[in-house]
Amino acid sequence: MKIKKISVFLFFLIFSTSAFADFENSYISVLNPDPYSQSLGASILSLSPSVFGLFANPASNYKNISKEIQFSYVSVYNNIYGANAGVVIPTEKIGNFSFIASGFEYNKDISSLDFKNSIMVALNYVYPIVQQYPIYTEKGSVGVTFKYYNLKMKDENDKDSSFYSCDFGFIYLLDFIDRNLTAGLAVKNIGNDMEIKNIFQKQTETAAASARYLISEDYKVSFMADMVKNLHITDTGFACGLETVPFYPLSLRVGWRDYRDNFNKGLTAGFSLDFDKVHVAYSYSDILDTSDDQHTFSLGFYFGAISDSGKAYDHYLGYYLNMAKDAYLKKNYISARQQFEDILSIYPEEPVAKHYLQLLSDDLDQTDRDVSSKVDKYLAKADVALLRNNVIKAKKYYTKILVLDKENEQALEGLKKVEAEVAEQEIYKNRKKYAKEITQSWVKAMKYFDNGEFVYAKEELLKIVKIDPSNAGALQYLDFIQKKVDRVNEIQANDIFKQGVKEYNEENYEKALTFFNAAYISSPDRTDIKEYIDSCNEKINMQRKKDTAALPAAVPSSPASSQPSFLTNKQVEEQMKRVYNTGLEQFSQKDYNAALKTFNTLKTMSLKNKFFEYNEQIKNYISKCNEALADNLYNQAKDLEMKEELDKAYDMYKEVLKYVPNHKEAKKEMANLNSVVAQKYYDQGLKAFSEGDKEKAVEYLKQSLEYDPNKLEAKRALDRIK
Repeated sequence: MKIKKISVFLFFLIFSTSAFADFENSYISVLNPDPYSQSLGASILSLSPSVFGLFANPASNYKNISKEIQFSYVSVYNNIYGANAGVVIPTEKIGNFSFIASGFEYNKDISSLDFKNSIMVALNYVYPIVQQYPIYTEKGSVGVTFKYYNLKMKDENDKDSSFYSCDFGFIYLLDFIDRNLTAGLAVKNIGNDMEIKNIFQKQTETAAASARYLISEDYKVSFMADMVKNLHITDTGFACGLETVPFYPLSLRVGWRDYRDNFNKGLTAGFSLDFDKVHVAYSYSDILDTSDDQHTFSLGFYFGAISDSGKAYDHYLGYYLNMAKDAYLKKNYISARQQFEDILSIYPEEPVAKHYLQLLSDDLDQTDRDVSSKVDKYLAKADVALLRNNVIKAKKYYTKILVLDKENEQALEGLKKVEAEVAEQEIYKNRKKYAKEITQSWVKAMKYFDNGEFVYAKEELLKIVKIDPSNAGALQYLDFIQKKVDRVNEIQANDIFKQGVKEYNEENYEKALTFFNAAYISSPDRTDIKEYIDSCNEKINMQRKKDTAALPAAVPSSPASSQPSFLTNKQVEEQMKRVYNTGLEQFSQKDYNAALKTFNTLKTMSLKNKFFEYNEQIKNYISKCNEALADNLYNQAKDLEMKEELDKAYDMYKEVLKYVPNHKEAKKEMANLNSVVAQKYYDQGLKAFSEGDKEKAVEYLKQSLEYDPNKLEAKRALDRIK
C-alpha cells in the first residue's frame, strides 16, 4: 500500500512537469514576504497561517480561522529591503478576504534595475471547498488575488511604471487516494505588460504544481515537493521542503529550491512560534550565485471571535492540550492537572487528557488550591473568552463566580451559552468520529427512500440525526417523510373519528370514547374531538351513577379495589375499558406519573381477571410513560450539573435508571460524574485536613472513594490520616 501511495505521489509530480512551461523570476515577483512558505522553498502548499501565504498560493488563506493583522520585513542584505502589512477577515459562509500593502527599496548599486522602489497593493479572496453530504468535510479551497504595482524609476526623467496582475490558486485533499495527501496548483502574474523606459516587458507568468504528504501525525512531519514553470520558456524549476512541530509552540522548516534563475537557488530554512493569539516567524534563504542572502521576519496578531465553531473546537482543544503537556513536562503538576481537568470538563472523552491525568495520579501530591477572586474580574474574563468561542476558559471562570455567588444570574446565563456551544462542538466531533456509520446509514436511507419505503428510510435518517442533529441532508429528507406521515395520520385520525361518531350516535359511549381518544392522540389540535371526549365522559359518568344506585356492590368505586367474585365478564370488560380510557386521557395530557399508575393498575386487573385484550397496549403505554419520565429526570439532572450541584445530579441520574435501566445518556453522565464528584470530595477532604478537622477529612475522603473506589490519591490520603 505504501508503494502505491508513493507511486501516485511521483506520478502527480511527473504529470505536473509536463503540464507547464518554463520559469525566470524578476525581483518584483520573487521577494516572498511569507517566511512560512519561503523556508520550504517557497512551496505553494505551506498551508501558512500568515496572511502573506497568498503570495505563494492565492488559495492558501482558507486555513485562517480568526481575524488577523500581519506585518513582515524582507531584507537581501543591503541591496533590497521592504515592509509589508496585511489583514485577513474570515467568514463562516462566504469565504475569507485579505488585503495587503507592500513597499520595497532597491539599492542604487544594483545596476541591472532601472527602478529604485516599488509599491504594491493586493486583494485576495478564498472560498473553501467542502463536502456537505453525507458528512460535512473541508476538502480544500480556490482563491484569486488581484495585485497592483507602481515602480518609481531611478532616473527622475523617466515616468513611473504601473501595471496589474492576477493570481489563481487551488488546493484539494486527495483523500480518495490517501487521507494524508494534498495537492495544489497556482497560476501567477497574469496581467498586462510592464512599461519601463518606454520598453514593454511581459510579466513573469508562472504556473506551479505541488503535492504535500503528512508523514507523521505525532510530530506533524510533512513533506512537500513543487514544480514551477514560466509559461513562455522551457526550463523546469523545482523545490522541496520538510516541516515538523517537535513541541508546542515551535515549528521547524527546511527546504531547497532551484527555479533556474539567478536569484531562487539554494537552501532555505526557518522556524516559527505559534501561540494562541500571536505568531512570529523567520526564514533564511541562501542565494548561491551571489553573496547576498534573504532574511524574512513576520509578526501576526489574531483578534475577534473565531467565526466557525467547528474550527474553534479543534483550535482550542489543540492549544490547551499543548499548554497542559508543557506544564507536565516542566513538572508543574498542580497547574498541569488543573488544565487537563478543565479540558475534560468540556471534552470528557479526550484520550490524551485522560492519559496524562493517569500519569499525574502517580506524580502529584495534591495541595489545596485557592481560586477565590472578585466576581467582576472573573465575569469580565469569562465574557471575553466566550466572545472568542474559548469555552474551556469561559466555563472555568463562570464556575469560579458561582463558587463565590451561587445565584449570580450572569454566570448562570453564561454557563447556558457554554452548554449550547459545547453541544455544537459535540456534533462537530461526532461527525468525524462516526463518519463511517453516518455514510452507511445515508446509503441505506437513500435506497429505502428511492424504493418508497419511507418508514425504513426514516429509521436510518434518525440514526444520522442522533449522531449529527444538524445534518442538512438527513433533516431535509426527514421533513419530507414527516409531511407524508402527517398526511397519513390525518386521514387515519379522521377515519377513527368517524367510527367514534357512529358509536356515539348509537349511544355506545365507552366504545366511542376509545375511538375518540385514539383519534385525539393522532391529532391533538382538533377541538371537535376533544368536545366529543368531554361529552362521552359526561354521559358515561351519568350512566355509572345510575348503575351504582341500582347495583352498588357490583361496581367498585376504585379501579384498584378488589373485584367481587360475582362480577360478570361484561361488567369486568366495561370496568377495564373505563380504566383504559382514563389512562389514555392522562397520557394525552402528559400526566405521565398518573398514567403510569393507571396502566400498572390495569395490568394487575388484567392478570387477576384473566382479561388480556389490552395487554399489548398496556405494555406499550407503560414503556412510553417510563421513557417520558426518564427523559424529564435526565433533563433536570443536566440542569443540576450545569449549576455544579453534582451530588443531586448524580442521584437524579440514578433515578433515571429506575425507569429506563439501559438509558445510555444517563449511564454515560454517571460515569463522567464519578471522577468529578470523587475529585470534589477529595479536595474538600484535603481542605478539612489542612484546617485540622481530621474527622471531617476522613468523611469526605470516604465519600470520594464511594464514587471512585480506584482513586489512588484518596486512598493514600486516607491511609496517611488514619
